[in-house]
Amino acid sequence: MRLCLFLLAFLSPFSGNTQTRVINGGFPGSNTAELDAQLDRALQEFKPTYVVLFTGANDALNEKKFLTPEQTGVHLAAMVQRIENACAKVVMVTVHDPDVIRLMERHNPETYAGIFPMKRLARVNVRVRETARRNRALLVPFHEVLQKAGGANTELSTDGVHLTAKGYGMLAAAVRAKLPEHLPANTTVLCFGDSLTYGIGVRAQNDAPETAGTYPAQLRALLR
Repeated sequence: MRLCLFLLAFLSPFSGNTQTRVINGGFPGSNTAELDAQLDRALQEFKPTYVVLFTGANDALNEKKFLTPEQTGVHLAAMVQRIENACAKVVMVTVHDPDVIRLMERHNPETYAGIFPMKRLARVNVRVRETARRNRALLVPFHEVLQKAGGANTELSTDGVHLTAKGYGMLAAAVRAKLPEHLPANTTVLCFGDSLTYGIGVRAQNDAPETAGTYPAQLRALLR
């Protein structure tokens, strides 16, 4: 890590391009294990300065992608370690509670095996916070941010989980607040996560062009 800090300090003053680049590294439907498998390629391709790691919703809410809290924790820790080894700084984001009524319109309650969705997400967020604390990573408390704004209601969420442009804007603002006010030249921010990063709700699936409503796009605008 000391070598990483030295390289960042050495390279930044001599950079000619001061524009910040924000990459949307969202993989719809992915759980933390699947994102762990995708991470190295993204790090190699984009060489980010910061990685905003927003994952865990599928681990807890998508019965096809369920992981135990212990599995989620293992993959979070592995990703944070590799991000730091790549000389990037980690920003971790807690997952917001869903609107359970709308969530259950497309999921079978029996698949949750008696563990309420909110409890499953709480266990994920414990792992997110623990991983951030152990690694001294920046932490965006988006769970609390959305809760204070009224939760995943119809104004802020399209389906009880994915967000509207306004909801994604709140996420972008919360991430921006954790980044330094003045970023070094040639900063690249990789927003890495699942469909909440990709932008389902304001963007079509299947690698459709990114819209201005996604949270990486709104973060990009805030950093200009």
